[in-house]
Amino acid sequence: MIDRRLFSSWIRATWLGWLIGIPFIIVFALAGEAVGIGGAQVLVGAGMGTGVGLMQGRIIRSIVGKSALWIWSCILGLGAPFLMTDIAKVAGFDIPYSLLVSIAIGGLIVGGSQTLILRSHTHRAGSWMMASALGWTLAAGTSAIADRLSRSHSLRGIWGAVAYLGIVAAGGLILGLVTGGCLAWMFRPKSTD
Repeated sequence: MIDRRLFSSWIRATWLGWLIGIPFIIVFALAGEAVGIGGAQVLVGAGMGTGVGLMQGRIIRSIVGKSALWIWSCILGLGAPFLMTDIAKVAGFDIPYSLLVSIAIGGLIVGGSQTLILRSHTHRAGSWMMASALGWTLAAGTSAIADRLSRSHSLRGIWGAVAYLGIVAAGGLILGLVTGGCLAWMFRPKSTD
């Protein structure tokens, strides 16, 4: 048995965080342009991490009593792999960029740091890192699918744009389902142990 209320709240918060992460990416990119780092990939990870972290932080505060570390773990953890890609590019290394790999690594970093936050509140915290990595990777997969369909010209016109946005938006739902299931299991009522 899982805590269904926590599960549904987490899914809503994560999905909304994913959706507002997109405008954060745009704002960060515009700010990056203003300071001369507009093409930096770290802005993508940090933008999405900000949206998801802020919204998840609202739920996590009710569980662990504070949310600042949670929010920063999302921003920095998701931004770190993208930053490494940016640094490698500036240093002249020709490393192929992969959204999926960057987000999978980011999901591990985010999950690892959040496990440290959760471990003093549940003995089941060890499962969080893998749930986070899996959730973020599957969520990134929706963006990769949308990009591939767009490049193949399978999505055209207004309905193609709507389909593209719908596929990308599904990433937040997937992230919420995977991590929410784990979180609700970790904090399920003690009578079901």
